[in-house]
Amino acid sequence: MVRLPVERWGLGTRITVLSLLALLLVLGSGGWLLRQQLHQTVLRGFEADLRVRAERLQWELEAYGPFATSGMSPQQGEFARIFSGWYWVLRDGTEAQQSRSAWDSTLDLGSARPWPGRNDLLHLQGPQQQSLLGLRHDFSLHGQAVELHVFGPLDPTQAEWQRIDRVLGLTLGVGWLVILVLTLAQVRLGLAPLRQLQARLRAVESGQAQRVGTGFGPDLNPMAHAMDQMLQHNAQVVERARHQAADLSHALKKPLAVLGIQARGDTVSGPWLQEQVQAMSHSIDRHLARFASGAGTHEQVALAPLLERLLPLIRQIHGDRGLQWTTHVEPDLRWRGAPPDMEEMAGNLLDNAGKWALTRVRLRVGRDGAWLFVCVEDDGPGMGDDVVARTPARGRRFDEQTAGHGLGLAIVQDIAATYGGHLRLDRSPIGGLLAELKLPVA
Repeated sequence: MVRLPVERWGLGTRITVLSLLALLLVLGSGGWLLRQQLHQTVLRGFEADLRVRAERLQWELEAYGPFATSGMSPQQGEFARIFSGWYWVLRDGTEAQQSRSAWDSTLDLGSARPWPGRNDLLHLQGPQQQSLLGLRHDFSLHGQAVELHVFGPLDPTQAEWQRIDRVLGLTLGVGWLVILVLTLAQVRLGLAPLRQLQARLRAVESGQAQRVGTGFGPDLNPMAHAMDQMLQHNAQVVERARHQAADLSHALKKPLAVLGIQARGDTVSGPWLQEQVQAMSHSIDRHLARFASGAGTHEQVALAPLLERLLPLIRQIHGDRGLQWTTHVEPDLRWRGAPPDMEEMAGNLLDNAGKWALTRVRLRVGRDGAWLFVCVEDDGPGMGDDVVARTPARGRRFDEQTAGHGLGLAIVQDIAATYGGHLRLDRSPIGGLLAELKLPVA
């Protein structure tokens, strides 16, 4: 069995081949049905001619008698010309008479066969091996039942069928060629935007362009926009990775240099050494959290179940303090991102609030337009107005200048920045710190 290499075909080849196959099927079946109908129309016309002649012969026989002399009217016209192709045979059961056109030959009615699909039409070979088609016409002549068989030449009808076949074949062939040309033109014009998109992608791949752009039509422009977003995201990931590597290198370079200087001395202070090691450990933890961010993932995270799993762990960590935890999470709220990132951000905010709260912590999660917010408040000492005023704006790195609140808030800000979000710090109405994490919904 021959297997076509369809998987190697391009989109244009597939569309062209499928269109031509459908075209052949439609034109072939439609042409065949039309041919059959036209053939039947010609045959019905021939049959009507036979019946008219049979009825005329019946009238003439009734007028002149069944077996009159050779000058009787039924022996005139085409039935009088020898081997004209038109013949009639009259039988009354015991005697038979035939038209003068048969001359000295005898039509063998016993060899007549029904025409395919038509039992009322008879096919017979004539005196000169000519194809004849006829019918039987029964009637009563002067009280006597007679059979009148009328035959005519089939050659003109077959010639008409052949002419119909030639015209149909030529028409369908020309039509198929015209539609083939139109199909090729349609495929070429229809796939032109795809070829343009492919050329743009090659330009981006070779470095000649930075983005795909638009101009591909309403169907492909959304795809091109999505590609540009992905390219932009990948560029941001690469740039962020470079910055994070530079930040980590800068954060570790100073403690390592100081350690190197101290190592050349006679003594090294234990607390000082521990402080340097802890600073490097915090830097590594913070940058690892940023490296591990799943920004760009298309996973949909249901926030209510995630927080239901997270809250008991945080309460258990701070269980000895007897804090009151109040939560309000909008139902059916979903966020596109990596679940571990949300657990890391919400967990750090809740843990920070649990450390500084005096009696209670309040969590609110909801949606504000195109933004998702996670707001955590406590009734602890909070931060001074001068410290809150120095917290950076959206999109900038959150420095660990908020003394006492440590690495957790910095990690939250770093992960939020990878998603295009930010962390806002303010005074809480219940007395302590308000930490509001805002992330784009999509």
